[in-house]
Amino acid sequence: MGSSISHETYESINEDFYDGKKYYAKFTEDYFAEGACRYAFMGTLYGKGPRNKTKCVTKVFKDEAASKLKNWVPEIAASKRAFRYAQHFQENYFPRISGSASEIEFLIPLLAQMKNISGINLLWFIEAFKDERYVKKRSMVAIEPFIEGSYEKFNSNGGYEKQGGLHSIVNTFSHWTWHVSGHKYMVCDLQGVKSGRKYILTDPAIHSAGREFGATDLGAFGMERVLGNHTCNNFCEQLGLGNPYTGIPVASGPRSTTYSFQVTEEDMMRADQRRASLYPYLPAIFE
Repeated sequence: MGSSISHETYESINEDFYDGKKYYAKFTEDYFAEGACRYAFMGTLYGKGPRNKTKCVTKVFKDEAASKLKNWVPEIAASKRAFRYAQHFQENYFPRISGSASEIEFLIPLLAQMKNISGINLLWFIEAFKDERYVKKRSMVAIEPFIEGSYEKFNSNGGYEKQGGLHSIVNTFSHWTWHVSGHKYMVCDLQGVKSGRKYILTDPAIHSAGREFGATDLGAFGMERVLGNHTCNNFCEQLGLGNPYTGIPVASGPRSTTYSFQVTEEDMMRADQRRASLYPYLPAIFE
């Protein structure tokens, strides 16, 4: 008679951003959601901190070659920078806005290496079957708290923007990050859950002048796509945010995240050369 085991990670290589503790995750064999490049699995966190035995989501790259630490590091850096922008926005700019009682927060993942792959052991120690359909042993994965609520995509890194006044503050936030960074950074690809007064967001992309944030960072080309498809709203006006692409048609990308390998070589060459067609880079107000 055999025993069944679940997917399991080693303890995270980084501490939890909120409580400073390390955790590991056990998660299901089958994913519950997927994007262009990753699968998401439901699971449970374990460790000595307050999040022990809480629900989590483990994210795995579809391409095994991408599941290395070097490919996750830019994404963690993007989440941390987005978190800092959201804090600064909350503390210094929300008081200037009338009509919005919302807050914005970004989740910062834990990184961990896979330890055990789900399967069946015979006699408790002989491996009979390993479920390596989606995840391999030693791969690096990202672990986040599970967000309760209705998951929504508010904008993408390729120009999609959810229309309507209900979530205008989120799209204003993307516009604002471009403004205060002196046009060098733009936090976008915003998705997550509206929970009470708070938008809890995950997996942001950041377009940067120097393309610092991995495959979803489309540089100046990506900023043009987002600005060219952004409809300025009342919050943008209250903050005095200008948009040089207003009234200029710019092709929109899909609702899903756009990766650098999905756009033309010409566009990426222009992004790498830090060329923006309608705006200069300026001294930053906040980075």
